[in-house]
Amino acid sequence: MADRTIVDPPKRWLGAYTQARVWKESVHLLADLGIGIGLFTVVITMLSLSIGSLVTLVGFPLLAATVLGGRWIGMPERGRVRVLLGADLPGHDPIDWQQGLWARAKQVITDRPGWKGLAYGVLMLPWGVLTFTATVVVWTVAWSLLSNPLWVWAGDRPPTFEVNGVTYDPGEWPLGLISAGAAIIGLVLVALLPMAVHGLARADVALVRWLLTPSADEQLRQRVSDLQVSRDASVESSAGELRRIERDLHDGAQQRLVSVAMNLGLAKERLRDSDDEHAKEMVALAHEEAKQAIAELRDLVRGIHPVVLTDRGLDAAVSALVARCPMPVALHVDLPRRLPAPIEAAAYFVVSEALTNVAKHSRAEGASVRLVERDDLLTVEVHDDGIGGATGSVDGGLAGLRDRVAAVEGRLTISSPPGGPTVLSVEMPCGS
Repeated sequence: MADRTIVDPPKRWLGAYTQARVWKESVHLLADLGIGIGLFTVVITMLSLSIGSLVTLVGFPLLAATVLGGRWIGMPERGRVRVLLGADLPGHDPIDWQQGLWARAKQVITDRPGWKGLAYGVLMLPWGVLTFTATVVVWTVAWSLLSNPLWVWAGDRPPTFEVNGVTYDPGEWPLGLISAGAAIIGLVLVALLPMAVHGLARADVALVRWLLTPSADEQLRQRVSDLQVSRDASVESSAGELRRIERDLHDGAQQRLVSVAMNLGLAKERLRDSDDEHAKEMVALAHEEAKQAIAELRDLVRGIHPVVLTDRGLDAAVSALVARCPMPVALHVDLPRRLPAPIEAAAYFVVSEALTNVAKHSRAEGASVRLVERDDLLTVEVHDDGIGGATGSVDGGLAGLRDRVAAVEGRLTISSPPGGPTVLSVEMPCGS
């Protein structure tokens, strides 16, 4: 126990020097001065040239290049912070370039991350002077005081000196006691040095995070954007897979069943004059089963992804739904263009499920369907004059529609008071 009491304080105080952190942080802080001088010189020179040249044709391109260079400052600086300070900071999303040279130049000149990078380049000079000076002073003072007894012992006797006519002889002073006191102060400073360096390094990280990384709100927007892209890709992939399954069933299994039904029909005709009633009955039954299987498969294919939706679009597909509905349905369609495939599929199945519910449960005498696109927003409304009372229960078809609509960032609302009427409304963004 006594041995641990003797060993632990030096280990606790000086153990930081056996780790790489204090050395990496010190190197980083010392490098701030050189990097600050270089960045300050380049940024101020480029800004002066570009702003001074705005009256000429080269001013705006030069300013755009300067602001774009502000973004490039962040890449090596975040890398330096990651390698030496262990802070993995996110970078800004790349610019989503618009069409046209002037539009792109305007994007760059108004680019917030670029201007923040330029501000970092300007601030790095005074900050580099501060961190370099503080690091050198802390290291020099702490270790000089700690090693003071060694220099007193190894050095020559200090010479006498005179002040205001009074001669002083340092050899008469208690140099051993003074050097011991200096060593104690130096030991304390050496123990505190890693914490001081770490504090400066954390401030350095804070400066990089403030000027060279997106803010919390910007990171949230980036995350939402990434999730939206991922979600859209997933929805598009699912829609594409459903279209592939539909094609395979339509061109494969369905065609084979049609061929089987035709062959059974021919066999049925040939057996018409046969005396084998059992064979005729079996062939006739097989023929009916084949036709029933074709009808069920056709309905299944239509439920997966109707061919008409892929080939002719939402207008034609919904018109086919209305034509098959057992009650009168008024249709109004105002779609100036083909919509993205996931949006068309979602709208189609909304109308399909809604009309199915109207026919089965509403006791309505008529219904209406309205599809309108305005300002990249598709509105789908299904109205019926039935008894009302429709709900979006968890296990109902409308709940499934709500999930399908939500997958494409849409919103579904239902108004169905007892006694009717029922109005199902869906809004889905459909920007290209």
